[in-house]
Amino acid sequence: MKTVTVLSKGGERDYNVEIFTPGDRTFFPCPVIWLHDFPGEGEKIWALTEKHCVLICVSGIEWNTDLSPWPAPKAFDKGEDFGGKAAEYLDMLVHEIMPDVEARLPFIPEVRGLAGYSMAGLFAVYAMYHSDCFDRIGTMSGSLWFDGWEDYARAHQPLCPVKKLYVSLGNREHRVRNARMSKVLDCTEALVHMWRQEKIDVLYERNSGGHFSQPLERTARGIDWLSR
Repeated sequence: MKTVTVLSKGGERDYNVEIFTPGDRTFFPCPVIWLHDFPGEGEKIWALTEKHCVLICVSGIEWNTDLSPWPAPKAFDKGEDFGGKAAEYLDMLVHEIMPDVEARLPFIPEVRGLAGYSMAGLFAVYAMYHSDCFDRIGTMSGSLWFDGWEDYARAHQPLCPVKKLYVSLGNREHRVRNARMSKVLDCTEALVHMWRQEKIDVLYERNSGGHFSQPLERTARGIDWLSR
């Protein structure tokens, strides 16, 4: 079952929120997984999952601004610079969007996760260092190459004991001409090793293909593992 709501926050713009719930309510209470995606992707991702969670998809965000931890130059000549407003957006998500949306659920969430693909995957791991709301994190083909991110993660501890952390990466994602993005494999595997040393239950999967290969399927697999 899908519920769609539009939330206006800060008088600036609207966020489109889709709430997908299992048809069989005997699953309640179940994990609640928050996902940032692009418009139209949520229903396709939900259709690929095992539907053992409530999936809440948020779109309408400014991808390179709301999800980046600090300002950085653009990754492509035709792209845009990274705005570095993850802290501001996370505060809005936790204190405004989440309470509004979760009040519509038929149960109080006891298990909550945050997941995303690409920059949204970076934001998910950023959130675990800045919020105690999420104990399950999914970063699918996450932009863990982001300038200074590995060093930042090494210098900080998660605010919430993370029980499950799903990490995936395509086996060709590092084979790009962009010098910054080509570091994604080394950065991802170094962080996976660190998180495992911190006793976090990490599942790391390598997928066939590059960054744009089967993003919806990769996202669904991560959501399923976080929901078990």
